[in-house]
Amino acid sequence: MGYLAVEAGKQIYYEHHVGAKSLTVVLSHGWGMGSRVWGNTVACLQDEGYSVVAYDHRGCGRSDQDFADVSIEALGDDVVKLCQHLGVNEVVVNGWSLGGAVVVDAAAKLGSNLAGLVLTAGASPRYTQGEGFPYGGQPDDVRATVQALRADRVNFLKGLYFEGAFAKDVGDDVKHWAWQISLEAGPGADASLGALADTDQREIMAALDVPALVVVGGRDGVVAPEIGRFAAECLPNAQLLEMPECGHGPFLEEPETYHNALLEYLSAL
Repeated sequence: MGYLAVEAGKQIYYEHHVGAKSLTVVLSHGWGMGSRVWGNTVACLQDEGYSVVAYDHRGCGRSDQDFADVSIEALGDDVVKLCQHLGVNEVVVNGWSLGGAVVVDAAAKLGSNLAGLVLTAGASPRYTQGEGFPYGGQPDDVRATVQALRADRVNFLKGLYFEGAFAKDVGDDVKHWAWQISLEAGPGADASLGALADTDQREIMAALDVPALVVVGGRDGVVAPEIGRFAAECLPNAQLLEMPECGHGPFLEEPETYHNALLEYLSAL
C-alpha cells in the first residue's frame, strides 16, 4: 500500500500487488466507492499471477477528501500518474460504473503503455441522453440525484445498495459492506457524479483500438444496459459479455461468471 501526491500535495491511496505475469490490471471503482469493493477480483487476479493496482479515487476511501478538482479528466490523470509512478508499462484498465468513464479517459492518455480496456457496467461513453445518443437518463436527473445525495447522504446510499444496485440477491451482509464502503467518501466526491451529466467520450472511445471487454448487467438499474451495448459497438476491437440476470455489480452478483470471462480475456492479450 502507498500514497501518491497528485495535486498540490494531496494524495490518493493505492495498493500494488505484484505478480509474475507482465500485465498489470488497474481497477477503478464506481462513484463514491473504494478499492475494497474489488477484493474478490484482486484475489482472483493475484491467484492467476497478474499484477494488480487497486486505488481510491479522489475524495473516496483512504484518499484525501479535499481535492479541488474531482472531474473525470482529473481522475483519469491520476491513473496515468499512478502507472508512471509504479513503472508499469503493459496496463489493462478496468473501470466499474463511473470508473468506466475514468478508465476511458486514462486509456486515451496511456499511449503505448495501454494493453487493454475493460468496462464493467461502465458509465461510458455517455451516462445521459444527448444528440445521437438516446440512452440513459437526462442530465437534469443526474443533478437532482446529486442534490438528493447531499441532502441525506446516509439514507440515500443505504437505499442505493440495499434496493437499487443489485438485481440478484447478494445477501444483506454484502449490501451492508458496500454501503459502509460508500460512506467513507466525502461530499467532495459528489462533483465527480455530477460531471457525468455532460460527459461525452464517444470520440475518445472510437479511437481506442486495443482489445476491450465490455460487461453489461441485463437488469442494471444504475447504468442502462444500452450504454454498454453502444460502447461495445463504438470500440473498434471489443467483445461484449451480457449477464442477463445481473444488476449493477456483476463481479459481486455472479463472481464466477465475471471472473472467468475476465481471465479468458486477459489470457488472450
